[in-house]
Amino acid sequence: MFGFSLTKIVFTVVIVYLVWNAFKYFTRVQDQRADRSRVKRQSGGAQASGASKPSAAPAPDGVEDMIECKVCGAYVTRGAKSCGRDDCPFMG
Repeated sequence: MFGFSLTKIVFTVVIVYLVWNAFKYFTRVQDQRADRSRVKRQSGGAQASGASKPSAAPAPDGVEDMIECKVCGAYVTRGAKSCGRDDCPFMG
């Protein structure tokens, strides 16, 4: 009744293989779509505003470019507050 035969084992292995590869394929397609939409959002936002220089807001992934202070040489974020020196170029 529940006997194992070579055809049942081969059929089961083939089905498992097909399901596994289908899962990998659909996962890869989903990742590619997400990457494309992320790139489109990032490039579309800069083109829509017409800005050619980077914005002062941090990137969506939390990374923010830093600039070098011309007076003391320290790297600070855009919009940083004054360090307290009289000749500090940052206001605030």
